[in-house]
Amino acid sequence: MKYINQIYLLDKQSCNKFKGYFQNHSNLVTMKTGLIGAMREEILLLEHDIQNLKVHQYGARKFYEGTIGGKEVVMCLSGWGKVAAASTATTLINVFNVDQLVFIGMAGSLMENLQIGDIVVGDQLIQHDVDLSRLDGFHGIEPPFYKKFRFPVRQAAQRRALEAVKQFTYNLHDDKYPNINKQYRPKIHIGAIGTGDQFVASQKGKDKIVERHPELYCTEMEGAAIGQVAADYNVPCSVIRIISDNADEEAHSTFAKFLFEDISKISVEIARLMFV
Repeated sequence: MKYINQIYLLDKQSCNKFKGYFQNHSNLVTMKTGLIGAMREEILLLEHDIQNLKVHQYGARKFYEGTIGGKEVVMCLSGWGKVAAASTATTLINVFNVDQLVFIGMAGSLMENLQIGDIVVGDQLIQHDVDLSRLDGFHGIEPPFYKKFRFPVRQAAQRRALEAVKQFTYNLHDDKYPNINKQYRPKIHIGAIGTGDQFVASQKGKDKIVERHPELYCTEMEGAAIGQVAADYNVPCSVIRIISDNADEEAHSTFAKFLFEDISKISVEIARLMFV
């Protein structure tokens, strides 16, 4: 091995030594992942993939700890809403010492070019229902203790999520998922995800959100809460959302259909690819 100005040039023998070193010390290059879903259908089928499974109870929630593909994971069903999501994320960080948080689930579209089944990888997580603008001395929408109302997703975390989603679509085109509808051909979008404590199911409600935050791709109930907890503890997080409805008057029926027919197959396959 030679070096020039701190740039290392490895011969074949040295490369093999380094390769063997990192294979034997994989903890240096892998992360313990806290995997969260709001509903049973979104992630819980992944329980069967977890090796060395241990189940822990904290409060009302069960945490499924083990490994997938040799990588450490703690999986939990958070339940709906920002408080539930924040509580789950905090437990994963403080009790299980996870190195990153990953949330996978469904969302309602806020943009006309998004179709049901499309996948959004968040690059920003925004609490669209927090508004302190009517208080004197406050300007805009601002969660307490922050001078911002949005939480950017770190590029490395975003890249890991995007790689899993891309691999899922490649596999889908190669017909590797016989249980998923062959007509399902999702488009991948990268953009801002909005979070609020309501299931948006009216054009009026949708328009109100879009008026304040035209950059939002979709709306859901957990992502930005996890983003805020992650920011508190300086832990990377990523949010992946599959579009289940258009957040309009038909949202209830299209959401229910997608929930019971498709989501568990799609989200679980994407989650598996996070551990390849």
